[in-house]
Amino acid sequence: MEKGARLITGCRVENLLIKDGAVTEVHARKGLTAASFQADLVVLAAGGFGTPVILENSGIACDRTLFVDPVLCVAGIKKNFGQDKQLLMPFFSARDGYMLSPYMYYLSFFFNKDWRYPMKDIVSVMIKLADESGGYTDAKGIHKGLTQPDEALLLRAVEDCYAVLEGLGISRKDAFLGTVNAGHPGGCLPLTRETAATLHDSRLPDNLYVADGSLLPKSLGMPPILTIMALALKVATKIEEA
Repeated sequence: MEKGARLITGCRVENLLIKDGAVTEVHARKGLTAASFQADLVVLAAGGFGTPVILENSGIACDRTLFVDPVLCVAGIKKNFGQDKQLLMPFFSARDGYMLSPYMYYLSFFFNKDWRYPMKDIVSVMIKLADESGGYTDAKGIHKGLTQPDEALLLRAVEDCYAVLEGLGISRKDAFLGTVNAGHPGGCLPLTRETAATLHDSRLPDNLYVADGSLLPKSLGMPPILTIMALALKVATKIEEA
């Protein structure tokens, strides 16, 4: 912005206008008002759920290879444990296909009736699963479920959480589950061996790049933020070199 860039907030991008093989305008909506912005270069980074919808709305088909990194917490009660005052995910344990980490699950605390305890008394262990790719997102919603292998892996991870809680003196019969939710969506425009060097899918116009989790070929089963930052930096470098 110090060099003259203009930041526009409060707009929801809907689609891109493509003419003669290039993006010429970005179409958005600001409240009830339509807005369009001319551009000679577009970097789309609306996330693993948003980017595929914008591309589909623009006539660019994405793969049905959505992953979401399912998250589930297993919890128990230990008076005045104080996990709500502790750092989220201070460490983790990597397993085959998933990871475990201490995590106070605010989503379940506020919306799951099984979590109706004082927050300071709840001990919560998070599972983050590397789910199979398969699903998609469009203007009508998100279409993604757990496969049988996903469910089997999740059950194995839950058993690991029970063991952790038992080590704290919380019996399995007193433990309770949180709400399964999507942790890190991505994968609908996955990089391949052919596109890994350019970070530019052949379906995209030359002046359009994607720089978010949509590029990831499969679920990492752990937080992808550093990987996405590295990809975005690499995309910026490719643009600068072009």
